[in-house]
Amino acid sequence: MLRLSRLSRNIAALVCAASTVLGTSACGTSISVVTNGLAQGPTIAIGVAADQPGLGFLHGGEYSGFDISVAQYVANTLGFAKKQIVFKQVLPSTRVSSLEDGTVDMVVDAFAADDVQDGEVELAGPYLTVHAALLVRSDSAGTITGTDDLAGRTVCVAKGGIPSYSVRNLAEDVTVSERDTYPQCETALMIGQADAIAADDAIAAGLASNRGGGYLKVVGETFGERSYAIAVKSGQSTLAKQIDAALQSMMDDGSWKQAIDKMKQSIGYVPDMSLNPPAITLSAASEG
Repeated sequence: MLRLSRLSRNIAALVCAASTVLGTSACGTSISVVTNGLAQGPTIAIGVAADQPGLGFLHGGEYSGFDISVAQYVANTLGFAKKQIVFKQVLPSTRVSSLEDGTVDMVVDAFAADDVQDGEVELAGPYLTVHAALLVRSDSAGTITGTDDLAGRTVCVAKGGIPSYSVRNLAEDVTVSERDTYPQCETALMIGQADAIAADDAIAAGLASNRGGGYLKVVGETFGERSYAIAVKSGQSTLAKQIDAALQSMMDDGSWKQAIDKMKQSIGYVPDMSLNPPAITLSAASEG
């Protein structure tokens, strides 16, 4: 895991990049990257989703998706080769605790900045801005065409995703069913325990694409905005700044767009490009 108190890998070059982005003179500064007990040398553990096709998805023992591409780029910029990157599945309910107990060094998991409590973690980014959307069974698409049709219906949300109160405000008498994961929401939708899933449009598109056969459909106008951030342990503001610099580099050198294009090919999703790529603001804002 990452230790600020010990030196084992100098990443001064990245800090110089951060100084360019942040307007500071930080060249010569470094942080330590240490993982004890590993014969192969230092590694970095990154918490990711395994059940979000197009973002973070585990299939055949390999992780893929936009979040995975972002995580790999950032880790490479921090000085880690591909074989030194260890992906660990986290759930929305375990993201913060996994950082606090050192299970992971950072989280790249469709983690919306608005869902973070003050002082809970340090944030870098954002790296993607998405909208909320509704996902329904195709045989319901004629009767549920948008949020206006949710009155008296049951909508499933995943913990750590779109907040329940946001869905309750969409229409009268909406019942919100909260599940631990998106696949659980998908199952509830398919067997009729839920009438719709409220999820970020990128996640909804991935679920629909992965199900195949046209069984699921994203309907209606998108609503609301959420910006995804990379989270590190509270107090690691220097690391957050360096991740900001890596993200800015990814956007500047075309790698971010390449990852977006790959996501489009995978699940057919294209984000709102009037909002993307987003301006890097979070680590600077956290300093107050």
